[in-house]
Order: sequence, then structure tokens, then C-alpha cells
Amino acid sequence: MAGGYAEDTMQYICAACKHVFQQFRLTCPECGGWKTIVPGTPACDPGVNAPVPLPGISVEHVVRVTAGEVTVDRVLGGGFVPGSSLLLAGPPGAGKSTLLLQLLDSMRLPALYVSGEESVQQLKIRADRLKINAPYISLLFETHVENILAQLKRSPAGVLVLDSIQTVQTGTSSAIPGSPTQMRKCAYLLRREAQERDVVLIIVGQVNKQNRAAGPKLIEHALDVLLFLESDEQDPQRRILSTSKNRFGSTVPCCFMTMGECGFVFHR
Repeated sequence: MAGGYAEDTMQYICAACKHVFQQFRLTCPECGGWKTIVPGTPACDPGVNAPVPLPGISVEHVVRVTAGEVTVDRVLGGGFVPGSSLLLAGPPGAGKSTLLLQLLDSMRLPALYVSGEESVQQLKIRADRLKINAPYISLLFETHVENILAQLKRSPAGVLVLDSIQTVQTGTSSAIPGSPTQMRKCAYLLRREAQERDVVLIIVGQVNKQNRAAGPKLIEHALDVLLFLESDEQDPQRRILSTSKNRFGSTVPCCFMTMGECGFVFHR
């Protein structure tokens, strides 16, 4: 009996991200760390993290960032929440990069668009086709998360786009880019920095034409909003933007749009 009691009350902590677990595991589901779980409890300063009675908690009104499109704001629950992290998933050719460039243009906030797939010249060609030449949008080709975070700290950006999570890597892991460990760790590092700096983080996740891929599923639990962009089976030019998870709003509204020569046309 005594042995069972000790086992039930044992706690484990991840040495990398300090998350506490009640059971031992080899991989930390929060940061993706391998063999970082050790017995123990985190150091706690009662003066810093003390319980507060529910009636005594004041919640400041969160000023959302509009996407510049009414239908997209509706899907988000009223706009982007500063410090939140979103996953935009969809099959190849759905128009994820096109949609993001249009939204960054309409948001009119300093934005850093990081691509690990297309060069800045290729993105510029896409922006020219969309007739987008906004000085507040900066483009960066980079595949190392540490370099991305360093650029973010030097930038006044209020929005960070990563296209895509399968292409980046962190030096804290020797795994190849696109592997489960790399994606978890990269998503964790980016999300933590976005929270600290009140930056809207939008991560692109690629799926195949059968809407199947391990990438988005591996990180969706750690992010706040899960957006999916797909084609309408009845109309190849029509797109549907929906959400299956939204910590800040409903998952019911959808956004309908049509792909044209100069980008998406939103239907209200």
C-alpha cells in the first residue's frame, strides 16, 4: 500500500520547458524534448504564483486585431488576439500563401513573413501578381528557428507568419526538419516568443490532397486556433476557410471566397 501511494504521488518535470506530469514519459508533449522528463517538482515562489479568489480577478478587455476582412474576422471570433498562435492547414494549391499575403496587406501592421520553401524573390513575384507592395510587410527566407527569433526581436512586427512548420529546425534537436520532434520544438519556441511579445503567430502546415498529414496533428493541441483552407468540391475556384478549434470564439462560422487573377475575392 505504501509503495502504491508513493507511486501515485510522484511527479515528473521536463528539464527543458518545466512542464509537470503525473506519469513518466520519454518525450515531452509540450516542447518535444526527448528524455528530458525527470522526477521532481518545479521550484515555486509562493509570492509570485499565489492563488487568487475568483471574484478578485480582473480581466482587461482584449483589443483584437482585425484581419481587414469581415468574413475572416467572423471565423476568428472577432479578429486576431495579440499573443495568440494559429495553424493554417490545407492541401497544396489551396492558396494558403496567397491568403496570408492578402491578410497581411489588409491588416496594415508591421509583419514578418518567413518562408522556408519560397525565396523572397518568388514571394515578391506572388505579391506583384496580387498587386501588394506594402512597406510594412518584410519577407525573410530562413529555416532555423533561432535565426527567426533573433530577427523577430529586432523587428517591430506585430504579426509573424511561418510558411511552413515542416521546413524549419532548431539547434536544440539533431532530428531532421519535418520530423515530429523538430515540429514540436519549433512550434513551442515560436509560440513562447509570440506570447511574450504579444505577436500574432500564424504557422502554415502542409497536408496532402487526401487531407492527411502528421505535421499539423502533432502541433495543433499546443496552438490556440486551427484554421483549414480547402477547395469546394462543386467549384474548383471556390475556397472555404473554417476552424475546428478556437479558444477565443465559435467554430461554426465559415468564410467563402473565390480565387481570381488578383487573389481571393471574399463573399459576404
